[in-house]
Amino acid sequence: MLWYLRLIAVALLVVQTRVAAIGQTTDELAGCVAFLRQNVTGAAEANVGSGFLVQVNDTPFLVTAAHVARAVGADWTLVLQGGDGKPATVRMQNAAWKFSANHDVAVLLLNVVESQKSFVLGRSLPVKVLSSRDLPPSRDVTLTVMGFPLGVGVEGYVSPLSLETKAASGFITLHRFDTKTPATFILLQHPSVGGLSGGPVFDTGLPNFGVGRQIVVRQGLSLVGLIHGELTDRNVGKLAAVVPSSEITPLLQSSEMKR
Repeated sequence: MLWYLRLIAVALLVVQTRVAAIGQTTDELAGCVAFLRQNVTGAAEANVGSGFLVQVNDTPFLVTAAHVARAVGADWTLVLQGGDGKPATVRMQNAAWKFSANHDVAVLLLNVVESQKSFVLGRSLPVKVLSSRDLPPSRDVTLTVMGFPLGVGVEGYVSPLSLETKAASGFITLHRFDTKTPATFILLQHPSVGGLSGGPVFDTGLPNFGVGRQIVVRQGLSLVGLIHGELTDRNVGKLAAVVPSSEITPLLQSSEMKR
């Protein structure tokens, strides 16, 4: 079951070049976004999703939606952005996912050899940027969603798409779209797209203009949460649902302690 971890080291060795550390701008954040693709044969359509890298005490983790981790199954491919922008692909089998008991979150510890650790950590968000505050993001603040809708952005070069939106709600209780059980979400003003599930939602912390053209000042980069799915009706009404990052941090911390 652990042979796939060795493959991570091999794949990263092939693509490793000079890597910039994760920063605050959208371009810099692109390096932390990952693509997950189910390995299937024949005419079957592969399940896909997005995710992102986070580090806890210098330990790298892959984070995605629980329904994405389950959908890609036991045999899937992880695609990261190599140092030259080309895909770093790793075939994963029987990955030891850890799932949240109540929320649509899954995390996977990435065991890489010491020589490749700086490459992975250079693409990983520090866990401190995951917002654990009790307040949702302001509806006046522009948020950035990143991922691979419909699997776009992984052929030839890895370039996750970025979409700007704003919060449409504060914390709200809805039934999960996968398990139909109640959970906490934040709704966005724009819809999600297949393949974006599991992707990160950022408040970059950069100044922007709010109501009355007043500058809204924030306290640096924060990860608001991850894409769960969308709320829709029979017509055209669609809103993306986001799992707040305060529901992600406990799973990361408990997984790091048990490694």
